[in-house]
Amino acid sequence: MKNIRYIIVSLLVVLVSSGAMAQTSTASYFLDGTFYNYKLNPAMKAERNFFSLLSGNLSFRTKGNVGMSDFLYPYEGNKLTTFMSGTVDKKEFLNKLPSDIRMGFGLDETLLAVGFRMLGGYSTIDISLRSSMTMQLPKGIFEFAKNGLSKNSYNLSGIGMNTMNYAAISIGHSRDIIKNLRVGANLKYLVGLAYADVSVDRMDIELNDNHWMVNSSARAEGALFSEAYATLDEDKYIDGVELADKVAPSASGFAIDLGAVYDMSDYVPGLTLSASIVDLGFIKWKYMMKAHSAGNMVEFNGFNELDYDNFDTVVEDEIDRLGDEAAELVDFVYDGNSSAKTNLNATMYMGAEYSMPFYKQLTVGALYSKRFSSASINEWYEARGYINVSPVKWFEASVNVGTTTYGTGFGWMLNFHPAGVNLFFGSDCMITDVNPQFVPINDLNAHFTFGLSVALGKRK
Repeated sequence: MKNIRYIIVSLLVVLVSSGAMAQTSTASYFLDGTFYNYKLNPAMKAERNFFSLLSGNLSFRTKGNVGMSDFLYPYEGNKLTTFMSGTVDKKEFLNKLPSDIRMGFGLDETLLAVGFRMLGGYSTIDISLRSSMTMQLPKGIFEFAKNGLSKNSYNLSGIGMNTMNYAAISIGHSRDIIKNLRVGANLKYLVGLAYADVSVDRMDIELNDNHWMVNSSARAEGALFSEAYATLDEDKYIDGVELADKVAPSASGFAIDLGAVYDMSDYVPGLTLSASIVDLGFIKWKYMMKAHSAGNMVEFNGFNELDYDNFDTVVEDEIDRLGDEAAELVDFVYDGNSSAKTNLNATMYMGAEYSMPFYKQLTVGALYSKRFSSASINEWYEARGYINVSPVKWFEASVNVGTTTYGTGFGWMLNFHPAGVNLFFGSDCMITDVNPQFVPINDLNAHFTFGLSVALGKRK
């Protein structure tokens, strides 16, 4: 039975650990010298005209509400052992885990960006790649792995994985419309690259000393940039995906970003308020592949009587049989292709910044961010406080600390913007505790952003 537990847990972990959330860094939100805040709030303008190719803005992040310390424990001094060890207390291990374990990865890369003053305002042209993946595992998986036969049944429902990958071509403009109020918008044409959503709606396990049974139900859908279809094995279950002979773009959509910035100096000197909502849009996939689980009930009654004269061969055959039965848990029936629309994960930002009356180059800020999604595993929030300083015209820095769906985090940004160049680097979430291989110990939250652009014209 112990081997069965290991096999099932391994299958489930492998299913979802192969991969998230694209998001531009918020560490620069209150820095006036950066060029890419229009991605967070299209009403924000850059201080100069600019141009970048490939190196303009790169943001990479991982997120998670668990870390290595939740699964590895000290053992015999400086050694480590897994949570499966008998030396690890069951209650101690399970009480540390959240009810739903979430992990994610995100990439936002600007391939081309141009910013320039035009028609009394500021305009941008942007081509970017965005990729995100989010995964969810119920706590019950690890309860099953740790407790085993101490319980007769387990509910492992709630396993999920979602990924969205696309390219965006954006045209933006911002301008002052009345005194102290600036508004902006980005219009985006989207090209879908890949999408997948897998959800295990039900997985119930019943077990005793020599018998276990799994009843599961799952659904899946996915699409690629061109027409694709599922290939089937001899039992008519999905065993792969192939592109059609004719490769042609088959997924596109539109989105809009809206934003506003209001200078409150007439009422509260030094105070500026801002708000935006970005990625309001959709992608229509012409060939969305859909499938559902076969609904098989997998039953294992233990190993057959072993022939000790041929022990190795018999054991190998029995393990193969167990593997075949466990594989039935992920048998999917192909439902065919159909056109489908997926909404982007919209994000709302609300910010406030206050300039210190005794030193105008020092400001404090607060930013609240909220991600909305039709898939609950993609939703999150952040609330951050900032301290920003610009001691000279060509340099500024920001530090922030905040709380999020995935825990607390410390961020920072350095921005160098003399005439002719703009260079920034920083992080929304610094890794403060890692092992010798630089794997985060307490959580999976990590982020890094970098950008290098050519600054054109005079500062304004």
